Amino acid sequence: MPIDYRIDSTLGIVFTTATGTLTNQELIAHKRRLQEDPAFRAGMGQLSDVRGVDRLDVTTDGVVQFAQHDATHAGTLERSKLAIVATEDVIFGMARMYQTRTSSHRPNVGVFRSLDEATAWLERES
Repeated sequence: MPIDYRIDSTLGIVFTTATGTLTNQELIAHKRRLQEDPAFRAGMGQLSDVRGVDRLDVTTDGVVQFAQHDATHAGTLERSKLAIVATEDVIFGMARMYQTRTSSHRPNVGVFRSLDEATAWLERES
């Protein structure tokens, strides 16, 4: 599984790391696993580090589907911040597409080139 996560209940943050090949199916499966995890709470911040992804098999339709999945949980997601760290241009662009697609129901999504920028943004009050 190229997507792993760790929930820090004290900080109220989910740390997600993706490596290798990333697919549409893996993104949706990760989202479902996270929502079913008893340690996960609505409103938790999320830091998704995708710098280790070396192949992106996520399509535009996959991004749309992922955004639509989030729209069904808009009530809990609109209160949480999601920082995505991507250094590869294609992956960064797909993350920005997700940010745009979710802006109406998940306004607190940020896409960053560095982990330091993402962490600083995530720690700032909304």
